[in-house]
Amino acid sequence: MSTGIPQGRDIQLQEQGWTRRFTAMGRRLNDAVELYCQLGFETLLEPVELDEEHLSGADGCERCIITTLARTIYTRPHRMVSADACS
Repeated sequence: MSTGIPQGRDIQLQEQGWTRRFTAMGRRLNDAVELYCQLGFETLLEPVELDEEHLSGADGCERCIITTLARTIYTRPHRMVSADACS
């Protein structure tokens, strides 16, 4: 089963110390980013790139919403503590 993330990009992020968490949008995305920040993690949001298998049952509006609003959350421990690390 595909993760929806291009394998090369996912591997590149893992090599940089990032851990893929999950994909979300809206309030759930904002809440998760805030929580990971409070727990001391750096966060990175990547656009969702779902393949046709994942979108086969979605209509045009669903495809648009998923690919433009949803983000995959990656985290890694802070390398250097900064006052604005979570902004």
